[in-house]
Amino acid sequence: MQATRYIIIVILTLVLCQLSVNAQSVKKKYTISNKRVIEQYEKALSSFDRYDYITAKKLLVECVQKEPKFIEAYLVLSQVYMEMGELNLAIESILKAQNIDKDFHPRAYYILGLLYFSTGEYQKALNSFETFLTYKDKRATMNDSARKMIEKCQFALNQIANPVPFVPKNIGEGVNSDLDEYWPSLSVDERTLVYTVRLPKNPDKGIKGTKWQEDLYISYRNEDGQWGRGEPVKSPLNTEFNEGAQAVSSDGKTIYFTICRGVCNLYQSVLEPDGFWSLPQKLPAAINSERYSEKQPSISPDGKTLYFVSNRPGGLGKFDIWKSELKPDGTWGNPVNLGDVINTNESEQSPFIHFDNKTLYFSSSGHMGMGGHDIFVSRLDSNGAWTKPVNLGYPINTHRDEDGLIVNARGNIAYYSTDIKPENGRDIFTFELYPEVRPTPTSYVLGTVRNSKTLEPVEASIKLVDLKLDRVVMDIVSALKGEFLVCLPVSNRYGLFVSASGYLFHSEHFDLTEYYSFDKPLKLDVLLQPIEKDEVITLRNIFFAFDSYELLPESRPELNYLLDILKRNPEMRIEISGHTDDTGSAEYNLKLSEQRAKAVADYLISQGIDSARLKWVGYGKSKPVAPNSTPEGRTLNRRTEVKIL
Repeated sequence: MQATRYIIIVILTLVLCQLSVNAQSVKKKYTISNKRVIEQYEKALSSFDRYDYITAKKLLVECVQKEPKFIEAYLVLSQVYMEMGELNLAIESILKAQNIDKDFHPRAYYILGLLYFSTGEYQKALNSFETFLTYKDKRATMNDSARKMIEKCQFALNQIANPVPFVPKNIGEGVNSDLDEYWPSLSVDERTLVYTVRLPKNPDKGIKGTKWQEDLYISYRNEDGQWGRGEPVKSPLNTEFNEGAQAVSSDGKTIYFTICRGVCNLYQSVLEPDGFWSLPQKLPAAINSERYSEKQPSISPDGKTLYFVSNRPGGLGKFDIWKSELKPDGTWGNPVNLGDVINTNESEQSPFIHFDNKTLYFSSSGHMGMGGHDIFVSRLDSNGAWTKPVNLGYPINTHRDEDGLIVNARGNIAYYSTDIKPENGRDIFTFELYPEVRPTPTSYVLGTVRNSKTLEPVEASIKLVDLKLDRVVMDIVSALKGEFLVCLPVSNRYGLFVSASGYLFHSEHFDLTEYYSFDKPLKLDVLLQPIEKDEVITLRNIFFAFDSYELLPESRPELNYLLDILKRNPEMRIEISGHTDDTGSAEYNLKLSEQRAKAVADYLISQGIDSARLKWVGYGKSKPVAPNSTPEGRTLNRRTEVKIL
């Protein structure tokens, strides 16, 4: 198990080099005098030094059978069991040594504390560390480490006393099998699940000496909400090497994944129109180093930021989380370390940036946790800084390694893998995420962009703007077929702007208050109008104060789009027209509509547009586009339009 290996590494690194019961101690006076047993013990030490743990174990077991009070043999036997991952037997061996003489080797209490901590027996671990601190003549670094472990034990005991809601459910036989399934990744519409499977390796292929390999699998959710039978991802993604630890783009059409051949590197593949994935392309040298590993990618919902894990120089610990930004020319920028709020001097793993583009889930062995790697959540604040990570709590986190957690767009369901039932291997589970650690609920819009005259698809720029903050939150380009998917955090007011060279821009605005799911998506068919004489567009994101011609701040993004078109087309002249519903007198509506049209013109003039290129007129209620008998109709009639002259 990963957690077991992690604790063994910690133990060996911090303690074994300091023990007095290793191969360097063979000349000391032993606690027994049986020469034959001592010779056998020294043979066991030699086997241990050669990493022949099976032989060392056999010899040491025979030693303690012949001499039940041979303390040194019990202590070295505990080390052998640790190396073999048999932690309960390692604990048993130390306890037997301490039952003979509790003061013989005080540092054994420290090792015992680590072993208890690694198996989730936190109170016993706490007692062992406290006993260790009662002894003198120890290195200060070990004392400091014991105090830190006491703090971790107290944290873990407090977490167990205050559990969080957690009811894991197996994702189903369509995905899970007798093999290990892990590292789930999900498209925003929750229709596509890509995951990693550990498979028996063909002995005639691949890297010699290995018995297993990792491949990418894919499953699709059916109309009944069940996951279909998982299948290997189509060629050429899977090979005889290890492919896994992947991330899927919001629309499910681009995959970033890890290939390990000595070191690990990141690759990218795109889903082609024929349903096959393109030949994987290794990401550039700005991201992939030659001597170090880059792995476990996570792509932001707008495709502009790639998060990943690396042990490259410049980090803070063993593995850190880094990010690379996509530059305007389509190349990836140099990676930036996420900093010491996220990264520690230990290891951070499995980053997942949510579809809200501001909530990060990751695993860490360095932040305060339950043992091994725990799952944490951090959020970007209004200044663009990461908040202090929050441990997701027990029993989501345990003494095992927890990692690879992702969360659906709605923010209420998490997916992760666990060996909670070891006889079934690692399986993928889901559970309802409790409110305090949920991301911002996020919905999405599916759309197409077409030429309004020919109905041919148009490759267009699509920007999503927070109208209140006048800030672009998504900036993408539609596919060649004009298709696009935009993520929308709910309960916000957004402007959607679609533009392409040679066309007038199109705008929409959303007061998004509900989640659109895979079975009920919000769909848009955007028809872009070529820049031609007499073409008319409606400015849907121009807002005025009630019963006034005062432009509201939320209008600025739309005004600037209109300004940009006029600057890029210096010969263009336009008419700006104001329209109202039929509430109030005709005279009043005519005057108000003209004042509103002039307010738009005045803004453009203030930004350097020659007034000779602009005409403004008010039509009042004379040109309705919908019946005034409903609130929705009256809203459509209250509008600002632009006509090309």
